[in-house]
Amino acid sequence: MNLHLWQSTALALLGLAVGLVLHLRWHPLRQELSDAWDFMRQRSVLVLWVAGALLLAEAVGGARMEARTLAQLTDWREVIGPLAREAAAHVALLPHGLIPPWPLSCLMPVLFTILTVRIWRWPYRYAKHRPGPEQKFALLTFTVLGFVWLGLEVAGAARGRMLAEWVEMLKLGLRYVFSALTAAGTQVWLVCFVLAWERPQNTEAENDALLALERTFARWQGVAWLAGFNLLWLGWRLWQGGVGTGIGTSAGLGGWVWIEFLLVFSALPVAVGTAAGSFFEQGAVALRLLFRAVVPLLLLGITAVAVFILALYASAMARALCLDAPMLRLVVTPLNALGLAMLDSWLLLTFLLLMLRHGFPRFPSSASASA
Repeated sequence: MNLHLWQSTALALLGLAVGLVLHLRWHPLRQELSDAWDFMRQRSVLVLWVAGALLLAEAVGGARMEARTLAQLTDWREVIGPLAREAAAHVALLPHGLIPPWPLSCLMPVLFTILTVRIWRWPYRYAKHRPGPEQKFALLTFTVLGFVWLGLEVAGAARGRMLAEWVEMLKLGLRYVFSALTAAGTQVWLVCFVLAWERPQNTEAENDALLALERTFARWQGVAWLAGFNLLWLGWRLWQGGVGTGIGTSAGLGGWVWIEFLLVFSALPVAVGTAAGSFFEQGAVALRLLFRAVVPLLLLGITAVAVFILALYASAMARALCLDAPMLRLVVTPLNALGLAMLDSWLLLTFLLLMLRHGFPRFPSSASASA
């Protein structure tokens, strides 16, 4: 039977989608998958926010998809390897960064200003003791540096060309620092957001996002240490020189080691968002959480890689089909971002629920709490 390219592609995607639906129907983690979907459905603004961040990052070149031709996509023996690597890297990166940190990191100076003012004005709201002079100096320094960096970004964009070499190096260095802080802050905020939904302290669900922000402010020192950890894998990614989906993995052994590194420390943002103490104590908590939840995480990881192989292939095929149609591309690009945002949010929320329910033995699930 001779079929057109789009017909064979549609049938293949339909078969994979049906198989995936049947797989999820009898999945051992279907309770967590269902609860994560309910969370996402009740707070659909989160998906729109992630989709908007993906579009914004792609517009400024921060997370550009790798372009593949139709000929490459029809040769499964050639494309399945790179797709599997990209899917594995995507899954490994999700616990550390749901959204591309650049250019949303431009908002960090404003958040640092709010945090500094609130800690100076209400010190006991965020800690048992008043912040010391060194902590106040650190907050003030990062606030000033943030606005200096923002000024450099605006100056570079207004001139339309690179600044002086040393100024450009300073700008890029500060961009990576504040991107690492953005990734750390958003992940800890999301952990606190899920925690407020999973274990509510009041009946006003509309305030969960603000309550999560207050908890993130209270853990600002852990977020700062987590940002230092983020600089490690961000620098590793930059050193590898990968582009593609914004994941930045090389095809060699270094790319797989980078993926393994992210997976080993995948519970670190959860520990920072839930456990008190120093960053090293939170690191120990993260390893215990990972050990307790290793079996369900492996099951989720296998499913997530399969889902993202399908999603990345469908996204690449849609882009290839509208490569010579600019008007159609204006429709396909937002739909791609929305689809990836839904999958990213759903699987990351499932991961967080698994960590909270299996990592903490006495942590009540929403189902048991309502019963």
